[in-house]
Amino acid sequence: MAKPPGARHLEIGQPFTLELGGALPCLEVAWESWGTLNDARDNAILICPAFSAHCHAKSSSKDPSAGWWERMIGPGAPLDTDRYFVFCASLLGGCHGTSGPLSSNPEGDGAYEGRFPLVTIGDQVRAHLALVDHLGIDCLYAACGGSMGAMQTLEMGLYHGERLRRVIAISGTDRTRPATAAIRHLGRRAIMLDPQFQDGMYGDTPPFAGLELAREIGTVFYRSQKEFNHRFAWEPAYRPNLNGPTFEVQAYLLHQGKKILRSFDSNAYLRLSLAMDLHDLHRHGTELSRLAERVDNSYLIGGVTEDRLITIDEQKAVRDGLLQGGAHVEWFEISSAVGHDAFLVDVEVVGRFIAAFLEA
Repeated sequence: MAKPPGARHLEIGQPFTLELGGALPCLEVAWESWGTLNDARDNAILICPAFSAHCHAKSSSKDPSAGWWERMIGPGAPLDTDRYFVFCASLLGGCHGTSGPLSSNPEGDGAYEGRFPLVTIGDQVRAHLALVDHLGIDCLYAACGGSMGAMQTLEMGLYHGERLRRVIAISGTDRTRPATAAIRHLGRRAIMLDPQFQDGMYGDTPPFAGLELAREIGTVFYRSQKEFNHRFAWEPAYRPNLNGPTFEVQAYLLHQGKKILRSFDSNAYLRLSLAMDLHDLHRHGTELSRLAERVDNSYLIGGVTEDRLITIDEQKAVRDGLLQGGAHVEWFEISSAVGHDAFLVDVEVVGRFIAAFLEA
């Protein structure tokens, strides 16, 4: 759960103020890049990671392992590194090299763990922009993200509109609805009810069981009912029992729960989950259309018909609010059995819309 091996490290040695109060003594950012920043510094595309992602979006000579958006980035890919300087930073509050619960606490021994403060999507965007400033980039060519990454790109486009020309937001939302918050609540409760949690201070044994269950709950909504019903057999795959899987789908969920233990931290899970629930572009009392009137950038908004986590109606609400404010908006809606995770899996389909938008 340290920063990815190919990541570079930026440390800003001054307090970083947080939206919900308090400040970090300094800000650390882990980031990676692909392609070349041109002399004018106007060909940069920032990738904003989704919930469980990090700065290793694409393989490189320093880290040849496949990135989480491997096929979206590279020569001739939708995010074409022959033309664009593409870069990605791990999330503030996460566990992959940017300041988070596993970072060393300058005011005590060891890591912050449960003492790390709460963060917001707005805080994460300002951390991204600190990296943008470090690179000497005045205005991004684009910011691109899906799910939680789309929340970040919309926040950046509407509250820091002068810093980017194009906003790509896939399966995001303008504000988290209660139904989605209810799902994430279950994941957080699974972690906090784990007997090993102990207010976020782990001791010798982290709350692995709670983290596994939280991931299993989330996985049910990352994918669609159609995919589950077609992918897995109805009949029992194992001898029926209560202490292990009876059906294929149970084995799949258990695998996903075990898998996250290799790459994630419970305290980071809690903070990133709550940051998504708190996401609200209208939080200062200004409607989306009014926010759009204040900026001069273009938007690509897209979603998946079968998305059960952030429904297609939420994507349409973002589109319509931006249009009412006079923004230039391009729209796409795809059907995918994958559901919410389509931007990670159906890369060829989603990538065509992204490439066309970047060319426009």
